[in-house]
Amino acid sequence: MMKGSWLLILTMLLTHVAVCQTTVRTVSSDDTVSVHQMHGTYYSDRFVGRKTSSGEVFTQDKYTAAHHTYKFGTLLLVTNTSNGKQVIVRVNDRCPKNQVLDMTRKAARQIGIGSSLVDVQVLPSRFHFLWESQDEILDILKDGGFHDFVSNLDKNDMQGRYNVELLACHSLKEAKKLVAKLPLYHQDAVSYKPCDSSGKHLVFLDLSAKYTKALSVKLELNKLFPDSRIIPAN
Repeated sequence: MMKGSWLLILTMLLTHVAVCQTTVRTVSSDDTVSVHQMHGTYYSDRFVGRKTSSGEVFTQDKYTAAHHTYKFGTLLLVTNTSNGKQVIVRVNDRCPKNQVLDMTRKAARQIGIGSSLVDVQVLPSRFHFLWESQDEILDILKDGGFHDFVSNLDKNDMQGRYNVELLACHSLKEAKKLVAKLPLYHQDAVSYKPCDSSGKHLVFLDLSAKYTKALSVKLELNKLFPDSRIIPAN
């Protein structure tokens, strides 16, 4: 075979490999199903105070990240494959390599990585309040993951209405004293119901809201009422 033919075949093979690699590595901000494995790293402090590609000023104290192609504002659920810990980051900067996710130190420490493989999945925009509330959420998570929150949102967000049961108290007077600590905008939604089996008074926030809204209220009030729970509205 002539030398030119070998060169042509080699060129075609290399082109085919390059196309295949591009296909495998292509990620979409609209794909909320696929999980992509990437190399997770975190920023150097020398970038603190500089503008990111989106125009935001970089800080190590937020849950943000840089990626080569994801749209700015895309929410990503990042999982450390070695320990299962998870964090949600919002893309606000560009990274030169497609298979690298460069996170803030705060996000990287949350899942215990310095430089290692991570699984990355796009989250729908309705998870934005989870991204904003992560510090509160992480206080009540047991396993370092968002699995229960994600599955409950997927099951319940588009169906049913929910209230928040704040507490059960032996004394109605004591219950009202605790309720007085609520922000004023919540107090109109408070209701009390005696529980015959326990003799306690149950205190509710009658929200009749979607699961996402009920969950956001629960998280907001978690420090005041750590044992509160979301229940279906009657």
